[in-house]
Amino acid sequence: MVELLKLYVKSKAKPSKNTELTGYIFPSENIGLYLHVPFCKHFCDFCPYHKLKYDPALAREYAGLVKKEYRLHEPRRFNSLYIGGGTPSGDLTLLKELLDFLRDNVIGEIALEVHPIDATSEKLKEMKESGINYISLGIQSLDDDVLKHFGRGYSAKTNFLALENSIKAGFDFVDVDLVFDPLAFADKKIQSDLEKIMKLSPQQISVYPMMRFSCTKFRNTRNNSKKELKIFDRLDEIADKNGYERDTLWTYKKKNLVGRYTSVAREFYLGLGLSASTFSGEIFAVNTFSMNLYRKRLEEGKLPIEIVYHLKGLQGALYYSFWAFYAGKLDFARLSRFFPGSSKKLRVLFETLRLTGYLSKNKYDLPSHSTWSKKASSI
Repeated sequence: MVELLKLYVKSKAKPSKNTELTGYIFPSENIGLYLHVPFCKHFCDFCPYHKLKYDPALAREYAGLVKKEYRLHEPRRFNSLYIGGGTPSGDLTLLKELLDFLRDNVIGEIALEVHPIDATSEKLKEMKESGINYISLGIQSLDDDVLKHFGRGYSAKTNFLALENSIKAGFDFVDVDLVFDPLAFADKKIQSDLEKIMKLSPQQISVYPMMRFSCTKFRNTRNNSKKELKIFDRLDEIADKNGYERDTLWTYKKKNLVGRYTSVAREFYLGLGLSASTFSGEIFAVNTFSMNLYRKRLEEGKLPIEIVYHLKGLQGALYYSFWAFYAGKLDFARLSRFFPGSSKKLRVLFETLRLTGYLSKNKYDLPSHSTWSKKASSI
């Protein structure tokens, strides 16, 4: 069902030839900030995200360029800051410089993707002292054969130590990332990984089937969604036994725990840095992937945008709905507030999906206030 929403928006929304935007108008104060740090010292075989080989001098320049980009936007407060990559934990000097610049404008969590090699007790302490209070540890697996398959370049022993250090460091929230490839390994490997990690009790565990993107080593193979769904059925049982529940499409969180690590399930967000995206309701824009063009555009005092989609009311509402259903629940009153011209069509659509078994509906005490929740079996 989520995929149907995504396909509809992609088929109807076409990129604009004019990428000269001067800024964004957001319909809400509930805005997240995302910062992309593209530098990696090692490239993994399965990773589809935009990355550059780490160079200290280029990293110093990048910090200055990100500040230039930020100053082109209207001053505002953000309810979260998520820093991804790349390997944003690989250069703490760069990280601290950008955090010192951005921190005062963030009123919610400050979250960082952490590479296991960087998860030493000393470095984790530095991260915490710089203002980071949420982390996502990308261990991917606790099995040496799986790590080799993904091209991670280190051992499961490193992951165990990184996980122990991260739990002990005292962050407000720790997420652990796992990836599985059902075409290459038996289901028991991911089941074993999940059980071992749950014994250490992080707040959240994100479990992803390996996506076979065209820009990776696995480009000539295809995902098997039916098999992946069966694996998640078993993982759900393991989670329930260990005091966790699946609260989004691919994440398990401790039962009754408030909070969530998520850089994507945001109502609206502003993206900074190479390849970062922005969603304002009416506009979805993606920054350039080229460092040369990023530098040139900012030196000209222009936003470094490469792709722009001008979303008409229903398109923007469906994109908003896609990420709400990814997180498991859509508040229809908020959707109608942001996209009032689309509420009637969406009500008919969601009622149809409810009747066909894709959604369930829960009503609040407030008049005309309800939520639609995606059923787990309809992923």
